[in-house]
Amino acid sequence: MKVAPAKRVRWTVTDYFRMAEAGLFDDRRVELINGEVIEVPAQAHAHRLSVSRTSRQLNDFFPPSAYWVVIQGTVVLSRFNAPDPDFHVFDVPEGTPQGQLPRPFLVIEISDSSYPKDSGPKLRAYARAGVPDYWIVNLPARRVEVYRRPENPTPSRRSGWRYAEVSTFHPGATVRPLLRPQVAIAVDAILS
Repeated sequence: MKVAPAKRVRWTVTDYFRMAEAGLFDDRRVELINGEVIEVPAQAHAHRLSVSRTSRQLNDFFPPSAYWVVIQGTVVLSRFNAPDPDFHVFDVPEGTPQGQLPRPFLVIEISDSSYPKDSGPKLRAYARAGVPDYWIVNLPARRVEVYRRPENPTPSRRSGWRYAEVSTFHPGATVRPLLRPQVAIAVDAILS
């Protein structure tokens, strides 16, 4: 008797939200990346501190009457991707209805032990969704990595998505959002 090999199930965003509503995740923090439900590790002190500092900076520069700064909330990118970045910023007033939200113009991940995921599958998901400006606040390396110009040089490969432009900013430098260059955020102000 021949046994069929086991197949992995790729969950959709709809499946994911239904599972969450049914309480299947209990109190665990999870996100959907490439159709896989991934548990988010507990935050270390340095991560929480950087989230607090970055939150102050973003809220100072992006008033809620014109922008929506979402802190550790889910952003639906595609049928199989609903990550929970540390920050994403919409170019619409805070509270805009879900159906009227554009894609975020800036996504920021505060990264410590999550760096392999943030710089790998999540980076590819953001690039594929066309997020124009993706920042990784790399706490162990004490730098901010800025990824711009999403592209897929191998269109036949879903995993070929990346960013064509990568810049690194260290303490003492400032970072400017691509679509809001008048805003200057000091690297020192967001590192823990």
